[in-house]
Amino acid sequence: MADKKVTLKQVVEQVLSELDEPITVKDLADRVYDIYPTRSKTAMSSLRNCLHYDEQGVNLVYLDKYTILPARIAMQGVRFRVPIDRHAEKENEIPILFFNYFIERNAKAKDIRLVDNAGNPIACKVKTVKNIWEPNSLWRRDFVEVFDFTEWFNRTKPQRGDSLLVTVRNWESREFIIEYEPKRKRRLEDIQRFNKEFSNTLFNMLEESRDGDIFLHQVIPDVFVRLSNPRGYPGDNWREIVESDKRMMSDGTILKYPEDMPPFEHMMLPDDEHLPWIRNNYTKKQSRDVYRFKVSLGFNSPIWRVIEISAGQTFADLDVAIRDAFGHDRFDHMGGFWKMIPRGTSQKKFREIEIGDINPLEEGTAADLHVGGMDLKPGDLMKYVYDFGDWIEHEVRLEGISTIETGKSYPVVVERNKPKYQYCVICESKGKETTATLVCLQCSAQKRVIFLCEDCADKKHEEHYLEEIIY
Repeated sequence: MADKKVTLKQVVEQVLSELDEPITVKDLADRVYDIYPTRSKTAMSSLRNCLHYDEQGVNLVYLDKYTILPARIAMQGVRFRVPIDRHAEKENEIPILFFNYFIERNAKAKDIRLVDNAGNPIACKVKTVKNIWEPNSLWRRDFVEVFDFTEWFNRTKPQRGDSLLVTVRNWESREFIIEYEPKRKRRLEDIQRFNKEFSNTLFNMLEESRDGDIFLHQVIPDVFVRLSNPRGYPGDNWREIVESDKRMMSDGTILKYPEDMPPFEHMMLPDDEHLPWIRNNYTKKQSRDVYRFKVSLGFNSPIWRVIEISAGQTFADLDVAIRDAFGHDRFDHMGGFWKMIPRGTSQKKFREIEIGDINPLEEGTAADLHVGGMDLKPGDLMKYVYDFGDWIEHEVRLEGISTIETGKSYPVVVERNKPKYQYCVICESKGKETTATLVCLQCSAQKRVIFLCEDCADKKHEEHYLEEIIY
């Protein structure tokens, strides 16, 4: 049996230290459990969790979903850019946080060695200053360490817009090659090419993530080693790339979708301001378009209605049409719409992008948005919620776009499911067939649902909790 004092993490790190080439997670598991035998049925899950939470971005990188490589090998020779900003030009200081994810997480600044192309040490000091570089970070520190390059910068005279090109010379010994590049020598086409590849690689990783958010310290090294040429001419600093890509947002610690706005920021939006990711792109060219939606009560539900509505009508109009079609109250309870966008190649994981809410009494943020202004295409999916208390969800799928029919009023219900009527149990017991309109939740047992008509409900179940049946 394995020595109980030895942990799974220690054995994983031992095996990683012996590797000199990529290895699949399965093969790694075989090596680990040869040293650390176990009969656990969740052994593979335990290993994956160890790799993900303890080792990814620390001692290893993922070349793909199934293959890993020790960071000491993967990061060797990787190049990245550090921008010269106004502070660096004035104070001769570069924050060490720019080197984060390219050095071991627990490495100390005094252990980092900076050299020029000839291997000669670059004169610098380490000191602590007020943190002005992480305004939004969840784990922001008030003070951070910086490299003071006063002696070197006095010779090179860098200006705002210039860069330092950094190469990981030796991951294990924390040694970096630093090159000064003036702004005029920037290779713009190469930078744009790098930025696009980096941005797309990172966004694809976000799309394929389980929860729709990822820790930067885990994925930034992965992105670099997955690039077509991570040891070639570097693009912009990765922070600038992320900031310029409107498909993503970062708080300095976690990468997520822009619609995942913190609740406090959401609350601080003015009442008349639409959510920042929503654009009402309706044009007069769409004035004769008709949108045909199949609206289901719940997802994959047998209860549905097909509603046609003109492109120039609003989500407030669609809200009323859905309420009327399913017998919901027109004058009470909030409603809301979300655009559902498949994540990556999956048709089961969706981003829920809030379009806005509908308040029957006070309009709401989506009330004035045109149905034709959301760039919807046939097959696109939305979610509609009626009553934010009971949270009754509806699937809203665009089936097609046609042309307005002369003399026809919109919105209009043009199709519906064939009702499967239930009959009142009290009336049935008397030999009558009366369509039930209510369910008595208080009297319904697991194996028998008490369906009631209006009259029987009033007579026998007046004080019970009743729910309306929608056919």
